[in-house]
Amino acid sequence: MFIPLGTNLGSKRRPTVVYAMLALNSAIYALTIAGFRGGNDALVALYENGAISLRGFEWWQPVTYQFLHDPFSILHVLSNMVFLWAFGGVVESRLGHLGFLALYLVGGALAGLLQVGITGGSAVGASGSVSVVAGAFLALYPRGIVHGFWLLPPMRVAMPAVWLLGLYAAIDLVNTFTDLLGATRTGVGTIAHLGGLAFGLATCVALLGFGLLARTDFDLFFMMKQWKRRRDLRAATAVAGVGVADGPVAARVRADGADTMSPKERTLRNTIAAAHRERDGILCASLYRELLALNPSATLPAQIQLDVANQLASEGRAAEARAAYANFVARFRTDPAVHDARLMLAVLSLRRLGDARGALAVLGELDRNRLDGDKAALAAELEREAQAQARAGAAS
Repeated sequence: MFIPLGTNLGSKRRPTVVYAMLALNSAIYALTIAGFRGGNDALVALYENGAISLRGFEWWQPVTYQFLHDPFSILHVLSNMVFLWAFGGVVESRLGHLGFLALYLVGGALAGLLQVGITGGSAVGASGSVSVVAGAFLALYPRGIVHGFWLLPPMRVAMPAVWLLGLYAAIDLVNTFTDLLGATRTGVGTIAHLGGLAFGLATCVALLGFGLLARTDFDLFFMMKQWKRRRDLRAATAVAGVGVADGPVAARVRADGADTMSPKERTLRNTIAAAHRERDGILCASLYRELLALNPSATLPAQIQLDVANQLASEGRAAEARAAYANFVARFRTDPAVHDARLMLAVLSLRRLGDARGALAVLGELDRNRLDGDKAALAAELEREAQAQARAGAAS
C-alpha cells in the first residue's frame, strides 16, 4: 500500500478549502462514531438520510454523502483525506478557492449519482470527490511527482503521479467489471472513483482548451506540444544522421575526421540548444548523454549546461549528472552558480556514487565565504560524512 504525502509542486496560495474539507470530514466522522458506537439514534438517522441511494432519494444526498464515511473503518476516511491533502493544495492554487470548491462538490455529486445509478445501491464517502481532484491534477500537472511511503516493505518513494493514479484507475476498472459480473463484491465505489477521475480530467482540459484557465508550462496541453516538438526534433536528428551509422553526418565524419568538432557533435549541440529554447529538459538531457559518449568533456553554454546537469540529477542518473556538473565547474569557474554546482558534485559523489575521496576533493575547492548559512552547513555535513567514509575505507 502506498501513502502519498505530497507532490514536488508548491502552492502559491493557502489551500483554505482543502483545510476546510479536512476539518469538516473529520468532525462529521467523529459525530458518526458517536452515533453508531454511542447508540445515538438521532445521529444514526442523520447519517442514513445523508447517504446517497436511489431508494428514498433526496435532493441533498449528492452533496451530503461526500462527507460521510464508514463508521466501522477509520481507513475509509483516512485514505480519502490523505489523497485530498496530497493533491488538493496545488489544484486549489490553480483553480482558486471558489473554483476548487465547485469542482469538488459538483464532481463528487456526479460521481455519486453515477455510482448508484449503475449499481442501484447506496454510497458514502469523499472518494469520488477526491478522484475529481486527482483527475484535475493530471490535467494541470501531468509530469508531477508524488512523494510518499510504501508500507510493505516500508520505504520512502517518489513516483510520477500519472503512474500512481493510472495504477489505481486500472485496479478500479478491474474491480468494477468483476463486481458487475458478480465475480466479486468489493463494496468499494469504484465507479465513483473512475467517474470522478474522468470528470476532473475532462473539466480542467476543457477549461484550459477554451482559455478559461490560464495555460502554463506544466499542463497537459504543454506536455502534448512538447511531445510533438520532441518527435519533430528526433526526426530532424535522424535525417541529419545523428545516431545512424550510414547517415549523411556519419558520412561527413568519415570523410573529414580531422575536424575538432565532428558534424555529429555539432548537430547534437544545435539540437540541444533548440530543445532548451522549447524548455524540453528531458530531451536536452537525453541528447547530452549522447554528446558525452562522443566527448566526455563536452560543455554547453552555462545555463544550458547547468539545466542539463540538474535534469540528469533529477532523473537519478548520478554518474552522468556528476560529469555534467564537473564539466560546468571546469569551464565556468567564475560563474555565480559554480559553488552550487560544486555542492551538487559533492552530494552526487558521496551519497549516490560512494566516492568519498572525490567528494573531499570537490569540497576542498569550495570558497566557504561565498556560501550562505544553509549551504555552508551542508558543506560541513558532507565533509564530515566523507571523512568518516574515507577513514572506514582505509581501515578496511
